[in-house]
Amino acid sequence: MKNFKEFIQPARSWANYAFFRRYRYARTIRRHFRQYYTPDAPLSAFPERSVICMADGKCHHGGLADRLRSFVTYYSYCKEHGRRFGIHSVFPFPLEDYLVPNLYDWRLRPGELTFNSTQARAFYMDNTSEKDQRERDFQRKLSERYLSDETHIQHHVYSSFFYAEADFGRYFHELFRPAPQIAALLEKERKALGADYISVSARFLELLGDFKEPKATRHLTPQEQTDLIRRCVGQIERLHALHPDHRILVTSDSRRFIQACATLPYVHSTAGEISHVDVKGATDHSKTFLDFLLIADAAHVYQIRTAPMYGGNFSLRAAQAGNRPHNLISF
Repeated sequence: MKNFKEFIQPARSWANYAFFRRYRYARTIRRHFRQYYTPDAPLSAFPERSVICMADGKCHHGGLADRLRSFVTYYSYCKEHGRRFGIHSVFPFPLEDYLVPNLYDWRLRPGELTFNSTQARAFYMDNTSEKDQRERDFQRKLSERYLSDETHIQHHVYSSFFYAEADFGRYFHELFRPAPQIAALLEKERKALGADYISVSARFLELLGDFKEPKATRHLTPQEQTDLIRRCVGQIERLHALHPDHRILVTSDSRRFIQACATLPYVHSTAGEISHVDVKGATDHSKTFLDFLLIADAAHVYQIRTAPMYGGNFSLRAAQAGNRPHNLISF
């Protein structure tokens, strides 16, 4: 049986890349997105070939890091192919409440966005756990295939592609700078942290029972929660011993964990609501953006993880945005 599995797994993997994923994405576009694109919808006032990254609630769009990496990937595509690049990110909040254009204006002009099926076409790909070069090559080839269509002037991308992540830091700064209110909060937080600080991030999803994910995930028992928090706080103490002259910015999706770390005098965390950017209900996402931008400025960026915690890309993308090495501590 073991030899059979070793034989069949490469074939299944090849078939997944060669056929099944392509078919699944095309079926999703045909069955789900097509309802939003009709021939009687208003036409665009700007008949310019463009790629527009969409986050408008028509599907799950992923967290902030997932969205940003896709924005950067398709900005890279547009630079390579001479296309206009735009972002329509309005779910569950307008992106411009937190990030505004820096060197390139990705905002859509009034009357530019169209859902007329003769002008606009949806392109979809779901998230994947694969991160290797084959996955990047697959994403690039699929993008080239869909976006080379010349029968439509707008291609609306609903995906979380990351094949251009090597350029994430450079392109992130070409695209974005903090909105004025976020810039003011950043200045305040930097004064509290001091010139040199390290960041430590921990992602728990719903393990500790105090965070809402778009899709339900595992909950630990009360005793398991207590033990996990204790072990993670121990990692914060260990990192302080390595960097005794640095304050520690702790970021997490768990308020309980942040409160446990707050008993340590060298720990700092930003105030505000903790929420997933793909979940309705939160009234303010400032903390998410503050944490991301502060991590990007940290002298050292750490992420701690142990079973059954989730890895995630939040601190990794922030480190890339700040051109900092990302250190994953597994314990």
